[in-house]
This record gives sequence, C-alpha cells and structure tokens, in this order.
Amino acid sequence: MANHSRVPDGRSRRILGDLAETLGCSVDLFFDPGQHDDLSMTEELLTLWFSIEDADARHRILDCARAVKAEAELQLRV
Repeated sequence: MANHSRVPDGRSRRILGDLAETLGCSVDLFFDPGQHDDLSMTEELLTLWFSIEDADARHRILDCARAVKAEAELQLRV
C-alpha cells in the first residue's frame, strides 16, 4: 500500500535525495507548492528528451537550448 503522507519513507527519502543531488537542488523543492510549474516543465522536458531516440535531433535540441541561454545572458548584460 502506498504511503500518501507528505513525509517520505526511508527509501523515498534516498531517491528524492539522489534526484535533488542530480538536479542540483534541495529536496525541499519537491514539496514547495510554488515550484510545481517548474517541476512540471522539467518532467515534461525529460519525458520528451527520453522519447527522442535520434542523436542528431537531441543535438539540435541542445543547440537550441544553448542559444536561448546565451540570448538570455546577453540580455542580462544590457
């Protein structure tokens, strides 16, 4: 039976800890209601990424993401 409480069990804590470490964030992020939009987008992005099997397509997506990041950084400098 699933534990539906807001306090994760030991195994879930370890998994959340591993995920948080991989993502470079705090475990608290997973429980902050204000962060659900970001988490939903992250989940969607990862789902889409893993559904794309073509390596060239993945490289094009990374190139696009890098371009968007570079443009945002340029705008911050202005």
